Amino acid sequence: MKKLGSVLVGFFLFTIVACTGEPPKIGVVDVIRVVNESNEGKKANAEVNDLIKAKQALIKKQAEAVETLKKSLERQASMAKKDELNKATVQYQKLAAAADGEVKQKADELRKVVLEHIRKALEAVGQEEKFLLIVTNENVGYFQKSIDITDKVIKKYNALQESK
Repeated sequence: MKKLGSVLVGFFLFTIVACTGEPPKIGVVDVIRVVNESNEGKKANAEVNDLIKAKQALIKKQAEAVETLKKSLERQASMAKKDELNKATVQYQKLAAAADGEVKQKADELRKVVLEHIRKALEAVGQEEKFLLIVTNENVGYFQKSIDITDKVIKKYNALQESK
């Protein structure tokens, strides 16, 4: 099946070259690099990192409270102290799970927005420079660096965001 697919892609590219007289333009883009180096991507990453730090501070505070209760329990082992420690431990676990969920949800929301904007930048670069095909580097086993258009996409992406 893979051989058939390769043959069809080769035939398709050969047909295009034969009809247009020029080779098709193919580009490869590193989406992760676009996210990390674009202005909006940097802002999104910073926002997620700030949220992580805030949640870590809350979790640390709760962990310290649990640790204080553990030390208190070592000094005086009463049933009330054990119940208090169990409640604090459960609260800590719930807080950590909620914080993790909130961070993941925020990261997913921001990623979705950023990826949609990257798609628009890819479309703009593709249309302006008449690319036949643009693929991500994650989908390609090997490519010559000469067809890497990541820098063009980052510039277009930043320009599109600045124009808003």
